[in-house]
Amino acid sequence: GIPLRAIDEVFREVEAGAADYGVVPVENSTEGVVNHTLDMFLQSPLRICGEVQMRINHHLITRAAELRAVRRIYSHRQSLAQCREWLDANLPRVEQIEVSSNGEAARRVREEADAAAIAGQCAADIYQLPTLVRNIEDEPNNTTRFLIVGNQPIQPSGDDKTALLVASLNRPGALFNLLEPLARHNVSMNRIESRPSRRGMWDYVFFIDLDGHAQDQPVSGALAELKEQASLFRVLGSYPKGVL
Repeated sequence: GIPLRAIDEVFREVEAGAADYGVVPVENSTEGVVNHTLDMFLQSPLRICGEVQMRINHHLITRAAELRAVRRIYSHRQSLAQCREWLDANLPRVEQIEVSSNGEAARRVREEADAAAIAGQCAADIYQLPTLVRNIEDEPNNTTRFLIVGNQPIQPSGDDKTALLVASLNRPGALFNLLEPLARHNVSMNRIESRPSRRGMWDYVFFIDLDGHAQDQPVSGALAELKEQASLFRVLGSYPKGVL
């Protein structure tokens, strides 16, 4: 695997053919959805090929010998939020600086003796940095869901989910009409997220996760009807459900 500094870099590398697949975070059990990943699907042709759920342990990585020597903390906004209570209790007056990824945070700390990064053990190993405090996440069962993105369609496995990107027509009852075929075909929807469409002010798109594969009934029948009600319709991918 090749570590990259930001989510958009992962998409670009796979789109350019420099990598067959990329792995990007999409949802955390503590802080919710990773909006940057969802927004990339508005402009990227890549599809979702799989998912992985992982327990996440955050460490305070620094060249400083003790906590009181730390002047700045770098990390991704999600990681800062997942360690908020620990930071408030142990480093309440230290500046927190958001960066594009925890890998980028570790890279900066390698150059700054009075800075620290919140990151995983992998980042510490790559940049050969010592860990001052381990497991500083506020929730011991902190879990992140990652998507595997690529160009290949995935065949049914028998235990799949399907991700959609859709927008409803601008008329009364449009969202209800958009989702009604799912209920009528007895297709279970287990997640829906709205994001600005970037096509106009207060115009939104919806990311929807369904149980089942797009090639299988009853999902395929429901999707055919849903498409007729949508102003934008794209199957982002059908892929096997991830396990922890």
